[in-house]
Amino acid sequence: TELDKKIKPMMNYADNTIDALGIFYHEFVKYSGGDGSGLGIVLTPQHLTDFMCELAEVNKNSKVVDICCGSGAFLVTAMSKMFKGASGKDIERIRRHSLFGVELDDDIYALTIANMIVRGDGKSNIIYGDCFQSNIGTELKNKQIDKGLINPPYSQEDHSELEFVESLLEILTVGGVGVAVVPMSCAIGTKYKEVRERLFKKHTLQAVFSMPDDIFYANNASTNVCVMVWEAHKPHDPAKQTFFGYYKDDGFIKAKKLGRIDKFNRWEKIKKEWLELYRERVVKEGLTAKKAVNWDDEWLCEAYMETDYTVLTQADFEKSVRNYLAYLVKAGSR
Repeated sequence: TELDKKIKPMMNYADNTIDALGIFYHEFVKYSGGDGSGLGIVLTPQHLTDFMCELAEVNKNSKVVDICCGSGAFLVTAMSKMFKGASGKDIERIRRHSLFGVELDDDIYALTIANMIVRGDGKSNIIYGDCFQSNIGTELKNKQIDKGLINPPYSQEDHSELEFVESLLEILTVGGVGVAVVPMSCAIGTKYKEVRERLFKKHTLQAVFSMPDDIFYANNASTNVCVMVWEAHKPHDPAKQTFFGYYKDDGFIKAKKLGRIDKFNRWEKIKKEWLELYRERVVKEGLTAKKAVNWDDEWLCEAYMETDYTVLTQADFEKSVRNYLAYLVKAGSR
């Protein structure tokens, strides 16, 4: 059948990074009368989970956690990368002792468990509960986890997105890497001052990447986001430069009824360049920058990168004006 040919392979093989169950669940919720966001279901695009795993340098020796794991997209992608080059013994260890998650919603928790079991994770270390509970934090901290990946829920009343980042970093080992995709408002110096200051007192902000404006287009979500890379339990040195990327063009285009797709197969080449620029800390005009920042500064490339104004056109100017007007409308300005 078509299901056997096209769908089962996405769920049967652990080296496949596609979160098939999450995609199915999201679609079913939409057809039931909503877009899923009311339940906290905002799927992280697969190419973004892949990019973030690469930033964290996840490998077969890593221990990975997602403290608000949703359907398990980050864990699915991490498992795939950890299996590469791993022996049979390593694979069993990874399945049983190297992947951890926390999920508060009971329905999504069940989905996550199913997602991991279907992929051969014989002992899913997915905890049902609130990642801010001290006992959960203590339990995970004792696991010696060195990689954290999260896409926290946005616009929550009780906790800001940066508080989720803070909770994640507390769990990681000294020098562990935490990678988070958060609203760009988290990178503005005028917001979340207390948590920003706390973060810098304990952890180092290695890099921030401004992502495409419509990267969550498939979820009907309009939030502009950035990806932050943190080094855990090493206080930020304000004299040391942080790397910034203006990574707005991932090669994807919008297609009717399909969402954003890599129609022209540009993503792999773009991802390679993005990662090389970051790892080698290369400053490229209009794309990357390096700047020593403190907790109350802006943490976005737009504030620091150089622009070659000779290549700007009238169309670029008009597009910027339209984008700004659209922002004012969304923000409720007059």
